Amino acid sequence: MPTDHCHLFRSYRRKGRVESAFDVTRPSYDLLVGLHALSAVVGFGAVGVSGTYAARARSAAEPRQDPGLRRYFHPSTNWAERSLLLTPVLGAMVLWAGDRSAASQPWPWIGLGCWVLAAAIATGRCWPAERKIQTWLAAAPDCGERPLPGLVEFRDACRVVQRGASAISLCFLAAVVAMIWQPR
Repeated sequence: MPTDHCHLFRSYRRKGRVESAFDVTRPSYDLLVGLHALSAVVGFGAVGVSGTYAARARSAAEPRQDPGLRRYFHPSTNWAERSLLLTPVLGAMVLWAGDRSAASQPWPWIGLGCWVLAAAIATGRCWPAERKIQTWLAAAPDCGERPLPGLVEFRDACRVVQRGASAISLCFLAAVVAMIWQPR
């Protein structure tokens, strides 16, 4: 076969490049994209669950008597929520390892802006309020005092988590729309 008929397009020329472990045609790139999506779903899902439990705690007449609330808000770090912070890092890796021309388009930056806003709300408002909820629920059980000491502050912290989770969920929705729609 003559060499001038090797390619359908004469302008096609193979460019020498350094092979990446995350070439977009390889399974490693698919794995990276999957981890990016998984960290987003787990992180934002956990934030949504926290908002739901905070709403439940806020409306409970005797929050310390609810074993489900005490179990969910036991004093510890919610690592599933913290995976929210991993999402933009993995997204940057996907962008760097894949089609780098997307970096000049607005959609990855819209997504990054949504993640930054979500992380700011989570670290600045939600997680400190969750610690207050955990501390209050872990304190000595009901001693018969009415109204319960610190109940107003507890309900305020629940409201902060509830509203913060709603705002973070909107950020997640906006980022997903930007990632799928990919405005140019």
